[in-house]
Amino acid sequence: MKSLLRNARENKGLGTREVAKLLKIDAALVSKFESGQRNPTKKQLQQFAALYAIDLDELTLLWLKEKILRAIEGEPLGTQALIAAQNEIQPSQTKPQAAAIDALFEEMDALKTKIESLRDSHG
Repeated sequence: MKSLLRNARENKGLGTREVAKLLKIDAALVSKFESGQRNPTKKQLQQFAALYAIDLDELTLLWLKEKILRAIEGEPLGTQALIAAQNEIQPSQTKPQAAAIDALFEEMDALKTKIESLRDSHG
């Protein structure tokens, strides 16, 4: 999501201060969104999508993914909890959906491992 926000801002030829003024938020907050240090609120997400003329569904999907990753970061049972939640939401999912979800979980595990590795090398 952070890259999408930064690229969309740059493509519009806007600086972080201009965006902050237009959205009535602090410029430092815009920078934190673009660096991945913070996640925007749902309302801010909608404002970014409108300002940058980007697909709200795509932005929302990335936003939700970031929220989920932050929630399970460092949790040994995080992936299993995601699977349990998925099973509760869609208990009768088809096999192609299950394969896609399994692939997503594998990607999330790889990202989680990478985050932990980066944290260990900087800490």
